[in-house]
Amino acid sequence: MIVSILSPKGGCGKSTTALTLATVFARNPELSVAIVDGDPRQSLARVWLSKRELSQLDAPPFHVISDPSDATILDTLDAAREKYDLTFVDLEGVAGLMASYAAAASDACIVPMRPSALDGDAAGAALKMIRDAGRTSRRNIPVRILITQTDAAIMTTSYREIIEELDGAGVPRFQTELMRRAAFERMMAEGKTLFELNTSKAVAGAISNAAVLGQEIADVLEAE
Repeated sequence: MIVSILSPKGGCGKSTTALTLATVFARNPELSVAIVDGDPRQSLARVWLSKRELSQLDAPPFHVISDPSDATILDTLDAAREKYDLTFVDLEGVAGLMASYAAAASDACIVPMRPSALDGDAAGAALKMIRDAGRTSRRNIPVRILITQTDAAIMTTSYREIIEELDGAGVPRFQTELMRRAAFERMMAEGKTLFELNTSKAVAGAISNAAVLGQEIADVLEAE
């Protein structure tokens, strides 16, 4: 299965989401998992993997494939579908051909967004692009909003308004949110997966958060 993670809003957690989910699903020894890094910045295929090499870490439990080209992304996704059970696609923006191609080739899409008006507008643009991609391929592409970088201890007015607006409009979203946790930032900074970070209460909390989200996503994918 192909799952694309996209939004035109920078900093909403696309690469972190892809890395977290690949880490969680790769814990299942029966699944072969990959990430296709379609972001021109190559946050995972270049930066994250380079940090692993500098730290002399073993190969990650999933494969990372670099393809920031809209000319080849469909071929890359076709090959990934044949080789891996589950592939997450990390994409930059929604305006270019790559995002449209990837969405059309996906079994499902995830749109990360922080609980803010700007992120809400960006998520709306992503949802429209995915619907349009589905129209061109004459099918309905399953999509869900993933709320990211929330604080379990603080529920802001902006957060409540965003959630009410999404639910009022019938926009499908995951009930599990990817919380703001230092462990998720450490993954990117150290070139590690969640399970390779030094054990602590904070890391255990991040692992628990990721596992619950992974289970909800698995349930959604199985239902489609």
